[in-house]
Amino acid sequence: MKKDLIAELGRRLWQAGNAAAADDAAAVDAAAADQLDDLDMAYAVESATRDLAVAAGGRVVGYKVGLTAQPVRDTFGAAEPAAGHLLADRLLEDGEPLATAGLFTPMAEVEIAFILGEALSDPQVTAQDVRNATAAVVPAFEIVDSRWRGGARTLPMLVADNTNAARALLGSPVTPPASADLAKITATLSIGSRTVPGSAAAVMGDPAEAVAWLARHLLRGGRRLAAGDIVLSGTLCAPTAISAGDRMVADLGELGRIALDVN
Repeated sequence: MKKDLIAELGRRLWQAGNAAAADDAAAVDAAAADQLDDLDMAYAVESATRDLAVAAGGRVVGYKVGLTAQPVRDTFGAAEPAAGHLLADRLLEDGEPLATAGLFTPMAEVEIAFILGEALSDPQVTAQDVRNATAAVVPAFEIVDSRWRGGARTLPMLVADNTNAARALLGSPVTPPASADLAKITATLSIGSRTVPGSAAAVMGDPAEAVAWLARHLLRGGRRLAAGDIVLSGTLCAPTAISAGDRMVADLGELGRIALDVN
């Protein structure tokens, strides 16, 4: 019975994420989330959405880490961050605008993405292990969105919905030394007249710590971070609402700038 429920919730969330028009009719009724018993079940639903995407020709190219700031974890009553998967067809090409037609309530996050040069297979992986295994870091936008009608109100709702992963844009890669202190990176997100400051230190004190957490989390579930995987490590700035006509520019100092137009 629970297996059928997991499959059904996964199907409904996946369909909502692929709706041509994101409206209340396409969103998943939050009442369905009452049947989510716990985080294990929520991650099983997330896995079901991933399996449906792959069966439809999608390709998993990495992962995202959410709830990397303590105040946000407190809001959801979360003891640790949350993880989701990244699909190749959800990554925007350089110069490609973000289409809002298939998104419900999109918000922009400024992140540091890690591109791994080596697998991370040690259950006790550390932030320094992550630095040593990283081929490049990349300034990135993540666009988060909820497929639940009214948004995710609980931690299991968030996790089941792939931790709100929707779209992403990667900038130009930078190859940092293994000793680089990414926690010192600051960011500024500009959207029209709005300016949102941010800091990499807000990401678990150091974005490499978020990637290390993800590696350990995946290993507990029988998966691992592999060479070539992309990891969105968590937002430096507060998630910011966006709409058609916006132009977003993020300045991450020595990591460079990234821009995205919203249609």
